[in-house]
Amino acid sequence: MKKSVVMCALVAGLALGPLGGVSWAAQQQTAAEPDSAAPRAAYPVGEVVSDAPLHVRQKPTVYSGIVKSLRPGQRVLLNCQTRGGWVDGNPVWYRLQGSKGWVSARFVHNHQPVRPC
Repeated sequence: MKKSVVMCALVAGLALGPLGGVSWAAQQQTAAEPDSAAPRAAYPVGEVVSDAPLHVRQKPTVYSGIVKSLRPGQRVLLNCQTRGGWVDGNPVWYRLQGSKGWVSARFVHNHQPVRPC
């Protein structure tokens, strides 16, 4: 029984090839020309991972004034990132899209890469 399962897997692998049935040229074309119908987020999404409300600051430092607060679990759009004041060993701060404010990356998980400011 074990030999027949292995043999079926080998035959399927040979039939499909190393790319699982999709030709190399088709994969290269798809990678070079993304589907224009697929929606793309203009800005990366971040999620607040603090246990308490997170302060949005005027500048990327904890000594800057508070602009507003975000709820735990709230999703926000991240415009860009820069180095600022250290928060729990993390010097990265995110500029929020649509708001003149900064949040520490220590308390925001980015779901996509964030460009530098």
